[in-house]
Amino acid sequence: MIRSTLLGLLLTLFCNDNLLAIDAWETFDTLTQASLRGLVAIDDKVAWACGSKGTIVRTQDGGHSWQRLSIPGLDSVEIRSIHAWDFDSAIVATAGQPAQIHKTTDGGSTWVQVYEHRSPQAFFDGMRFSSDQNGLAFSDPIEGKWLILQTQNRGDSWQAIESTRIPEMAPNEAGFAASNSSLNVHGDFHAWIGLGGDTGTSARVLRTIDAGLHWSAHTVTPIPASESAGIFSVSFANPQFGIAVGGNYREESVPTNNIALSHDGGLTWVAPNKSAPRGFRSAVAYIPVNLESKSAEPIAWITCGPSGCDISLDGNAWTPLSDVGFHTLYVAPNQTVWAAGSHGRIGRLPRPKLIQLVNELN
Repeated sequence: MIRSTLLGLLLTLFCNDNLLAIDAWETFDTLTQASLRGLVAIDDKVAWACGSKGTIVRTQDGGHSWQRLSIPGLDSVEIRSIHAWDFDSAIVATAGQPAQIHKTTDGGSTWVQVYEHRSPQAFFDGMRFSSDQNGLAFSDPIEGKWLILQTQNRGDSWQAIESTRIPEMAPNEAGFAASNSSLNVHGDFHAWIGLGGDTGTSARVLRTIDAGLHWSAHTVTPIPASESAGIFSVSFANPQFGIAVGGNYREESVPTNNIALSHDGGLTWVAPNKSAPRGFRSAVAYIPVNLESKSAEPIAWITCGPSGCDISLDGNAWTPLSDVGFHTLYVAPNQTVWAAGSHGRIGRLPRPKLIQLVNELN
């Protein structure tokens, strides 16, 4: 497997008027040309990713080598949502038709279909697990109703939440499946879904505080919604403070209308008071203060899009992290940051390098 290091790319950080430079992502070639949109990491060694043309890949040596897997009959579909419990057990959802969820417990040798929706409008935008057993998935609206699924048995079966408990969709509203992170879960009870679409207004967030039993809708004024714009990713560091990113994917380098912050659990949203990321961003993730305390306060935030990546200590001031772009991010429990993007590209930012970056910003 070919591994490449960004020798020519320097991370430029401005802090206290000093110019600081350090290598950014360590990148790996998965030997595929797939656009990788789904990503999950167990630690600094084990990670899974998925994307176009039915592509599923996994590594157990920190990205140095990758195994390509496939699900029979799904070699031409988009697979953009993924969760893994370990190197052998994982679950994926398609984006588009057929609208299916498949699970493996033997490292991809066999896959079991655990859910299917036959409506041609079904389109899974995201899937996340809040615990070993409990997870949520959501689809674009079907006949004007949002489809949100719930599992309580490790994805072996899924049930739709009653549509009467979910707000009505706005006209032409939809989700985005760019990074498997427009759905975010935190703890056992809280979850948020970022939306967009050609509504002619601002983007919205759907919010639950009772493990998906009931949902409410809230306007995210700083991020407009259109056919190609809205919220592409949501991340909450604790039940109160979270960040939504997005913008217009057809305007990758436009650094406006691409981020919003919430300090009250997603009820209200404001723009950052200093600087925004440098363009459209499809994923955002936070890194906890340290592994031992499991503090609710983040040590840093990272956001990425096709035009590059940015880093922030508080969500209000963003600094360039790299000019190499990715579609999606995932922070492993040991704080290793992984990223995936176009042409089968995978990036990894180990915890020691992350801590060095944070110290430079401080």
